[in-house]
Amino acid sequence: MCQGRSRVWFVCDALGIVCAASTWGLVLGAASALLSELLIPSPDLAYAAANGALFHLLAFLGLASHARAMLTDPGSVPLSEPPRPGAARCQRCGGARPARAHHCSVCGRCIRKMDHHCPWINNCVGEDNQKYFVLFTLYIALAALHVLLLLGVPALRHYARGEWNTNSTVSPRGSLIFLFLVSLKGLIFTSVMFGTQMHAICTDQTRIELLQKERARWGKGTMWMNLKEVFGHHVSVAWINPFASQEPQKLDEHHDVV
Repeated sequence: MCQGRSRVWFVCDALGIVCAASTWGLVLGAASALLSELLIPSPDLAYAAANGALFHLLAFLGLASHARAMLTDPGSVPLSEPPRPGAARCQRCGGARPARAHHCSVCGRCIRKMDHHCPWINNCVGEDNQKYFVLFTLYIALAALHVLLLLGVPALRHYARGEWNTNSTVSPRGSLIFLFLVSLKGLIFTSVMFGTQMHAICTDQTRIELLQKERARWGKGTMWMNLKEVFGHHVSVAWINPFASQEPQKLDEHHDVV
């Protein structure tokens, strides 16, 4: 781990760096294939412009969310923070261990409300960057779905018109196969992650707490209150804006030391 809360946060993990760079490479590669194979050759300029703008907007928001999730301190407990009298101390990093915090062996720190360590963002998903991770999965899932529709709708239209049948020979180019596979796998992965994250937020229970079957010692709020704790206390466009900083959560709810 490099630096802390007031500075740029970056986890110095080789596997995580490779996975995070691969994420950017796959998205940018898909954008390049989409342009060169589907949009630029299209005779319909309005069709190409509209779909190109939509895809690149979703991809831009997805990568911006990825960068925020990767470079935001997920909620690390400062090593200099002394534990309260009678409170727990982490045996691995030696720091105070707040309620609902867990030690991450990759980051080398205890993370508040740690859900899991994700190599694809090279960071933990915790209380201070969960919003960005959710937005990353949302926008990439939408971008992948958009690409699959651009590939699938014309194919179904050709089949409905009788232009294809069981005797037809279809030999798609390698770039189209790449685009299809990346989009399909991206949609499946990000949709599953988005669903699990939204369930964790709505139930106010992290994946670690669920797997370890930890009994809730904290006061669970309503689903609506839990959503506002992550995305913002006032419903606005900031909920889906990766450039709007996540509001800090209330200290008395999640930061008590046990």
